[in-house]
Amino acid sequence: MLNEQQLLEKYGEIIKEEVNVKEIWPFSSDKPLVKVFKPLGSQLSAKFGKDTGQIIANGKQGNIRELENGQIEVFSPQGWSWVLSAEDYEVAYEGLDANNIAVEGNMITELDLTLTPELEREGVAREISRFLNQMRKDADFAVEQKVKLSYTTESEYLRAILKEFSDFLKSEALLLSIEEKEESWSISAVFSSGNESLTISLNR
Repeated sequence: MLNEQQLLEKYGEIIKEEVNVKEIWPFSSDKPLVKVFKPLGSQLSAKFGKDTGQIIANGKQGNIRELENGQIEVFSPQGWSWVLSAEDYEVAYEGLDANNIAVEGNMITELDLTLTPELEREGVAREISRFLNQMRKDADFAVEQKVKLSYTTESEYLRAILKEFSDFLKSEALLLSIEEKEESWSISAVFSSGNESLTISLNR
């Protein structure tokens, strides 16, 4: 069975693409984490009847052992025990900061939502890509047709983004070229991002 590091190495690129994240690294916490199992009364009553109260009480006291296949054993000081399946309980972790944290079984995921300048520029580049593909659709260009792009702008910010992400835009919007010049081509439109804007023209 693969450990966490091996799973990240094998499936990391797929995960990044599917959930649109830049980097993935193993979770770590500065605080000690205590794994807590919470038996679900609604599930237990159908299986264990009158023992449900004792199971919940002993679970809250931490009288739990992990077994294989997602099962846990809840035990009492008197020597009684009950085996619970994965659907009979929830897992929580004491010591976790709840912000941007998700817990599923034995897996903890934390999202770093810090918006860096690099991520901001990439976000605008993706907006431009979507804008270009809508322009292609409006102009009724064939899906596989590569086109030329010309633009004019007074925005140094957007000009820099077009240059930095030119390869990305050429790939995503099937562009033959990107040039800064004024043209009256098949279709023209104004792209805006905040107070910045640029006029884009596309032609076969």
